[in-house]
Amino acid sequence: MSAPKIMSGARAKVGVYDATTGQTQIIGIFSNISYGVTYDVQPAFILGRYTAAEIDYTAADIVQITASGWRVIGHGWHKEGRLPRVQDLLLHEYIELTVIDRQTEALGGEPRIATIRNVRPTSCSGGFASKQLSESTHTFVGLLVDDESTTNAEHPTAADLP
Repeated sequence: MSAPKIMSGARAKVGVYDATTGQTQIIGIFSNISYGVTYDVQPAFILGRYTAAEIDYTAADIVQITASGWRVIGHGWHKEGRLPRVQDLLLHEYIELTVIDRQTEALGGEPRIATIRNVRPTSCSGGFASKQLSESTHTFVGLLVDDESTTNAEHPTAADLP
């Protein structure tokens, strides 16, 4: 039996990799996650020409991530959403988010749909309304996103912080 090729939200699970245990902990409170990658490009205009002579990549922007879900008592922003407390901002470590296909996982295949590395939680919001379930929304930013078909990395000659 093989899994259908079209991914659906019912198949997706979101996890956070824990470097101390080497395991990915599934966070079951999210009902929606979206992420996107943007590359910056710049045109090169030269004298004697009306149009750009070339368009070059100049940067890879940070990965923007938004996840939302039901507000579950005992699983708040700082615990499940990994939002650091103010007193922990100075020493907060990066996290890694993973989106897993649970159907492929159940069939013994490679379940990873996306891995977003060097992630920082940036905000959380929520609210309450009568006759409605409460939701919370979490935003994150990351440096690189890998999908099931490739791994992204800086070129070996790229500069780095000391």
